[in-house]
Amino acid sequence: MKKYLILLMITACFACEKGMQDYRNAKPLSEVQVSTYDFLKQQGGLYDTLLLLIDRVGLTDTLKSQQVTFFVPQDNSITTAIRNVNFARERLGDAPNWTLDSIPNKTWDSLLRRYIVRGIVTADSLRYADGSDLTSLYGHKMNGKTGSTNASGAVGGGTAVLQYSDMNDSRFSKDWSNALTQNVDIKSKNGWIHILESRHVFGFTSFVGKAYPRSLEPLQGPYLGYPIAIPGVLNAADYDEGPRLVAYKYNNANGGKAYRSDDPGTENCSQGDALTSPGGNYNIGWTSDGDWVRYTVEIKEAGKYNVDLRIAGNGGGLIYLTIDDVRVCDDIPIQGTGGWQNWQSAVGTADLPEGKHLMKVQIKKANLNLHRITFTKINP
Repeated sequence: MKKYLILLMITACFACEKGMQDYRNAKPLSEVQVSTYDFLKQQGGLYDTLLLLIDRVGLTDTLKSQQVTFFVPQDNSITTAIRNVNFARERLGDAPNWTLDSIPNKTWDSLLRRYIVRGIVTADSLRYADGSDLTSLYGHKMNGKTGSTNASGAVGGGTAVLQYSDMNDSRFSKDWSNALTQNVDIKSKNGWIHILESRHVFGFTSFVGKAYPRSLEPLQGPYLGYPIAIPGVLNAADYDEGPRLVAYKYNNANGGKAYRSDDPGTENCSQGDALTSPGGNYNIGWTSDGDWVRYTVEIKEAGKYNVDLRIAGNGGGLIYLTIDDVRVCDDIPIQGTGGWQNWQSAVGTADLPEGKHLMKVQIKKANLNLHRITFTKINP
C-alpha cells in the first residue's frame, strides 16, 4: 500500500511538472477556417453589439475579405462607454438616457477603425522594449507591445499578453491610453485577431468627448459644488467655476493666485474667516472698470435685502448687483480705506427673487479689493 502511494505521488508530481512545462512553452496560437467577421459571429452572442456597429459603419467587408489585424473590443467595453456618456450627461444636467442609436455613426466609425490595422501583426512582431508603432485604418497612430504573464510562481512563464495603446497624438508614453489583451494570435482566413480584456473601455479615452462634445467644455457651476445661501455670507473668492465671460469677466489676468488659478486675482485676506468656506480666508483684487464675477445663489425668500460689502482700496469705486443679468440694486459707492488690506463696509440694498439664480457682482468703477458680501433680509 505504501509503495503504491509513493508511486502515485511520484507519477502525479511528474505529470504536474510536465504539465507546467507544457503550459510555459505553449504558443497561444489558434487557427480558424473562417473570416475574422464570421469567427466573431460564431462566438455565441459575445460580440452582437460590436458586429451590429461594424455593419452600420460599413466595415463588414473589411473584416470578411481584407487582410487586417483586429484588436477586438468586447461588448462589455461598449456598454461601459455608453454608461460613461450617460454619467457625463447627468453631471451636466442632461437626461442620462442615451443608447447606441444616440451616437452618430461617424463617431462609431472613427473609433472602431482604431482597433483595425492593415496586414498581419503577431505577438512576436511586437517584442521590442518600446513596442512598435502601428497605423489604424484612418491613419491614427497606435502602438503595440508584447509582454508575458507569470505562471505558477515563474516570472514571465505565462502566456503572452499585448498592450495595445492609443498614442493620443503624442510620442510620450505617459500620454497614451492602454488596453491589454485577453487572448492573442488567433489566425483567421483573412487576417489576425487579438481579443482585448472586457474591462477595456471602448474608444480608449476619446469616446465620451467625441460622442458628447459638451463634456469637453470647461466645468461650470458653483465653485463649492452647491449654491451660496442667501440670507448669508458670500465670499468673493468663491466665484463660480467656468471660463472667461461665463464665470467672470476680468481685464487683468496678472493678479495673485493664492486661492484660484484663473484670471480674477486672489490673495490672503488680513481679516480672513474660513467659517463659511475656505474662500473666506481670501479676497479678490487687481480689479478694473467693467469687471464682473458670477455666483450661483439660492435665495430663501423674495424681498428687500441689506447688502454689506467688505472692501478695501483707494476709493472712488462703484459696485452693483444683477440677478440673471437683471440689475437688482443701485450703484453702491466705495470709499477709500487707506490701504489694500484695511477693511470697512459699503452698504446698499437689493431686491432679490426667491430660488436658485446667477448673481453677478458688477464692478462699475474699480480701485478696490472685495472680501465678502453679507445679505440680511429686511423685514417689513
